[in-house]
Amino acid sequence: MAKGSWCWVALCVAAGCSDGGVVRERDGGTGRDDPSDGSGDGNYDGDGCEKTAVRSTPTTPDMLIVLDRSASMAPTGNDSRTDRWRGSVNAVVEVTASLDDGINFGLMTFPSARGGGGRDVSAQCAPGSVNVDLGLGNGPEIADALRRMGPGGYTPTAATLTEALDVIGSPVTADQTATPPKYVLLVTDGEPNCSADFGGILGSGGSIEDPRAREETVAAIQALTKQGVQTFVVGYQTAQTSFAGQLDRMAAAGGTGEKKHRSVESGSQLTSAFEELAGRAISCSYELEAAVSDTTRVLVTVDDEPRAYGRASDGWTLGPDGRTVTLTGAACDAAQRGAIFSIEVTCDPIVVI
Repeated sequence: MAKGSWCWVALCVAAGCSDGGVVRERDGGTGRDDPSDGSGDGNYDGDGCEKTAVRSTPTTPDMLIVLDRSASMAPTGNDSRTDRWRGSVNAVVEVTASLDDGINFGLMTFPSARGGGGRDVSAQCAPGSVNVDLGLGNGPEIADALRRMGPGGYTPTAATLTEALDVIGSPVTADQTATPPKYVLLVTDGEPNCSADFGGILGSGGSIEDPRAREETVAAIQALTKQGVQTFVVGYQTAQTSFAGQLDRMAAAGGTGEKKHRSVESGSQLTSAFEELAGRAISCSYELEAAVSDTTRVLVTVDDEPRAYGRASDGWTLGPDGRTVTLTGAACDAAQRGAIFSIEVTCDPIVVI
């Protein structure tokens, strides 16, 4: 569905079914909604429900870019002698410049600026911190921040993603205004190797390995997912590596419907992947005019096909505000191709098989 479009949402609301909408009471079977007495409005279903239309509009999503700046991103730090850092910087700068009016972009790089050379593990594994806060029009600020950095240090992915949750996983505001859909875009060229209690060992080719860091990273992504933050995982020249499976686990935990991480071989491929994922963020989240409270009574259809709540591969999620519906997996793909989706709040629980 193109940016700026909208859909109509049909709500069937009965007493006790939802916090919003119109509630009509029956009057002993012959009330004004009962068509048998000639005074009905055609929407009576024998169970006190009335259908009405609520407008749904695209939202402005938050997307926190979490970018690996470890030593292997430099041409002297990887076997292919590729300047992965420069390729990543160019991709991020290009895409944020073109889409910063439709996405609240933010930036974290890891390890933090103090994570340079030397043997100090605490410095090498220093988790990333916010370089640019989330907001519209951040392209120039992100470009300026990246161009003042360089690669160095280990790969503290878990600790950085834990910090990211504090940045992007903020709770619903007190006045219950709509919470925007939230995404983390993780770009990395290596597996996590800094656990909370560093247990790194020297691996093949002089690399640092830390098995505990792998599990901690998956857990950090799962924590993001539980707070409604979807995580995309993009690997730079990672398809044939020994840790590709670890990155796949991370991607599968991200709640996006993707079972494998995206591996790119160049900066231009990273640009294309970034554009696609940012486009999904724009086109697959919608704000409802009225909040809904019970997901078991919500039926979401895309191209007349019911989609399951919480099914990352082909379904939908509801934000903690009760007003933000985000299509996931195949449902999102269909919406991007122009499919119409609808939402109906019913009086009986819905089961989508």
